[in-house]
Amino acid sequence: MAAQARVSEFKTTAELEESVDEAIAECGGDPRAAVRTLLVANTHAMAEIAVIEAEMAKLLADVSRGYSRGNWEWLLERAEVPIPYARG
Repeated sequence: MAAQARVSEFKTTAELEESVDEAIAECGGDPRAAVRTLLVANTHAMAEIAVIEAEMAKLLADVSRGYSRGNWEWLLERAEVPIPYARG
């Protein structure tokens, strides 16, 4: 269910097809070049996400439990993507 919400920002199939056509046109009409470009962009985006997740994990580990009094822990339990946090 969560994956379906993240599958597409397009409201209709026509919008998706228009974006596909635009991506191919940007690469001179070469569909392989369009796929290659999208794969490289995706790799960079995933690397950025990994860095952000590592920073979040460090921040969560550094948060003083006494200061926060655990009022935010319920957010970790409800997250769609597990958020690393060691209690104790």
